[in-house]
Amino acid sequence: MTRVSTLQMNSLVVGSAMNSQSQYAQAVTQEASGLVASDFGTLGGSASSEMLNFQHGIEQAQTWASDATTIGNRTQSMYSAIGNMVNTMSSLESKISAVMASTDTSTLGAAVQSLQQTLVSQMNTQDSGGYLFAGTNSGTAPVSLAGYPAAGFTAGASDTSYYTGNTAVLSVRVSPQQSVSYGVTGDNPAFEQAMRAVQATIQAANLTSTTINGSLTSTSPTAATSVAAGTFTINGGGTVTVNAGDSLQTIAGAINAAAGATGVTAHVVGNNGVYSLQVSSGSSAALTFTNGTGTALSNLGLSNSTFTQAVQTQLKAAYGVATTAVTNLSNLQETVASASSQLKSAGTQQTTYVTYLQNSLSSVKDVDTAQAAAKVSQYQTQLQASYLAVSQISKLNLAQYL
Repeated sequence: MTRVSTLQMNSLVVGSAMNSQSQYAQAVTQEASGLVASDFGTLGGSASSEMLNFQHGIEQAQTWASDATTIGNRTQSMYSAIGNMVNTMSSLESKISAVMASTDTSTLGAAVQSLQQTLVSQMNTQDSGGYLFAGTNSGTAPVSLAGYPAAGFTAGASDTSYYTGNTAVLSVRVSPQQSVSYGVTGDNPAFEQAMRAVQATIQAANLTSTTINGSLTSTSPTAATSVAAGTFTINGGGTVTVNAGDSLQTIAGAINAAAGATGVTAHVVGNNGVYSLQVSSGSSAALTFTNGTGTALSNLGLSNSTFTQAVQTQLKAAYGVATTAVTNLSNLQETVASASSQLKSAGTQQTTYVTYLQNSLSSVKDVDTAQAAAKVSQYQTQLQASYLAVSQISKLNLAQYL
């Protein structure tokens, strides 16, 4: 006997309808979310692994691009600070040249001390709360005058005792293959030369001769001279009175009598019939002569000790160091500019790479919304047809055919 049944046909039609329903639901989800799948399990092993690799690559490239941009901005601050130092040193050169031409150092000390404070401030430039030229010790100002020699300074010998940072030269990684070195520390030779040039100039401004020799000569300390009558003071002491024809010995006595507590002394020096008047401040203090009346002071040939050979020698040395500092600071500025350019290029490359990875990731996880909409319509039609088929087959009654 053969069994007759509609079960197999019913199961086939219902199974087809359920498959169409599943495809329709997935298409609706894709159209709504814009994603191929809402979880890795649905996406599949190969696609999931590819997606994770793309995401990791994007995060790493974004970090490198961000670091390159951040450090690039920092190098711009460094470039500007070093440029300001070049301007400061150029100003120092101008002041030294002016003093060398005029032999007047009366305002040099104060002017250069102001430049020194400016230079220290430039070397202590900060960016985002950290000091640019301190190495890895960015929380502490790298330049301080506390330990810097204020006297006995030699223009020809380097001295980095002003520096409080460390020697670590900073660098940043911008790709698996590239690391850019950008750090400049405050003990860099160009910085040291700038500091030394300023300090040497300050010391030159403070140098004075403690002894001045007059130009008036005589054949004997006690012989009458050609001096005219007049009065003058030395270093603010009492008035020195000189009579016409006074001997060098008499004039020296008048100076000593008027010196008081100033420490100024005078005596006659010379031999072999050529004698002159010598005046000493008695210390490192300058000698300042102020004329009162007459021409005795000019006849004696006594002048202020504001510009001596020692000052001139020190200023020449300071000028030479300042010139070297300007050259080396300019070269250093170009080195920083090169690092900045490398960082900018690296940042652009990583940003471009991020875009490429994002597009690649999109091709794995995102759907074409137009295609998704078309599939929704297609599967909706199939599903409606499946439901109709199920409805029709459920109406069949085998008894009608037996």
